[in-house]
Amino acid sequence: MTAAPLPDPSALSPDMAVRLAALVASVLAAPVPAQALYDVVVELDTEQNPALSAALYEAVCYRIGDCGYWLHSRMVQVYRLLGPAREDAAFYHAATVARLQPDWSGSDYAFRFMFLYLVRRGREREALDLFRHQMRYLPEHPAAAPDELAPILRRLEPQVAPGPRLHRPEALRLHPVVAAEARPPWTCPVFGGDLPYALKPLTQGVVRPEIVVAEFADAEVLMVRETLVVVDRFGDVHEQFSIGDYPALLHANFLRQEAAGQSVPLHAAEDAVVIADIYGLANICHALFDQITRLALYRRAGVATGQALVIGAEARIAAQREILRRAGVTAHLGTTQMQRVRARRLWVSSNCRDLRHAAHFGAAWAVSFAQATLGGQGTKGWRRLYLSRADAGMRRVANEDAVMALLEPHGFECIVPGGMPYEAQLAAFRQASHVIAPHGAGLAHLILCPQGAHVLEIFHPLYGSAAYAQQVAACGLHYAAMLARDWEFDTPEWNDPNVSDVHQNRYQARHMRVDLPTLSRYLATLD
Repeated sequence: MTAAPLPDPSALSPDMAVRLAALVASVLAAPVPAQALYDVVVELDTEQNPALSAALYEAVCYRIGDCGYWLHSRMVQVYRLLGPAREDAAFYHAATVARLQPDWSGSDYAFRFMFLYLVRRGREREALDLFRHQMRYLPEHPAAAPDELAPILRRLEPQVAPGPRLHRPEALRLHPVVAAEARPPWTCPVFGGDLPYALKPLTQGVVRPEIVVAEFADAEVLMVRETLVVVDRFGDVHEQFSIGDYPALLHANFLRQEAAGQSVPLHAAEDAVVIADIYGLANICHALFDQITRLALYRRAGVATGQALVIGAEARIAAQREILRRAGVTAHLGTTQMQRVRARRLWVSSNCRDLRHAAHFGAAWAVSFAQATLGGQGTKGWRRLYLSRADAGMRRVANEDAVMALLEPHGFECIVPGGMPYEAQLAAFRQASHVIAPHGAGLAHLILCPQGAHVLEIFHPLYGSAAYAQQVAACGLHYAAMLARDWEFDTPEWNDPNVSDVHQNRYQARHMRVDLPTLSRYLATLD
């Protein structure tokens, strides 16, 4: 066979064109070329190099036969990252994924992309048909949220718009546990530019809504793939206390699978409490601030949580299991597998569905409970910590060696929290007088720093959240923010949130580069 010419290398740098030729040769020479191609695409994904991934795929795909489900799934993301000009290719791979295995875990992303692709092109009927097709396979992860689907239904099928669902008053009892309150406007010193966009909502102030706990007698929770459906003793679905966009459809699908003979584990409990929410696979930040703090709400409602079955996200890492243990949880049930819980008394907090991340916008009751769970704040700080994300696949500091060379003369030590025993992580924060860190889950333990500790959180200009900034007021910390630059590009689309769509997931994976003179200006404020 005559070798096909490589894709136009003009889109790649000379070094990348040379590397492309070598990768093509290695993939074609591999015993299983399709697997080799997949492995290389995964590696290039960690390098954040979609252009090279696309060029490699296009050079070899027609020569290696069936590429397989997971490679097509990867290529949806690769072509999406290359922008609107390559969306047709992304759609092709998404459609291939949906055709090969419409009910596999990677297919929800493919269906979601296809739905948005069709909507953007004004093809709403096709988008609606696609949504209904997908709901037959993955109702736990629908292609469209209700607020996205509602206007399409109003335009195309106004006769099917759902009405309000009424429940029998004897089905549940409501316990108000936290009153609504206003969080005042807040801001902080910023180094390296304007206030990061993720922190700007805090300057307006927010309202923390009231929280109620619903108590159901002789009720059920049906769960599968991080969704939960609450069914009262009369068989009615309670959407406002279920987790998932279409609880009634989830319920119907659950019953359909049971009727088809699928074995569903059944758990019985006297008391069961739900701490799960939309974060089915919770990191330390979500697990500590949002999910574990719900135990405080149930205790306010009179539940002995140490004796209850606690329904929450899978505790996949040792730190999450340790947090559960410290919170007194003795029986925990993850939400990934299809299963059913029947409880004499089922308790569900309204902020399971109506989530206000993080810690109910930094509410004092939630922060205090998280602190107490971990053993309380330190009383005296003397260590100056720099938190490295060297063990993370995203949001690393590309010039970290230069950053540490600047920090060490000021007494800073570098730690990698993810590589430390959990107790050592907690001890480090209790002993910290200063913390400098790129945005990441390791900052969840800031709540243990002694009052008066100084914190500098470093943001990629196009990504971040207010999760940690929201906690500092309740902890008595001195907080400042710093804007870094993209690690690879200085162009506005990678550094100016006013130019690019900051909500695209591509930005959360970007590494960053810290400007050393800016960091020096911050350090001068500490001396």
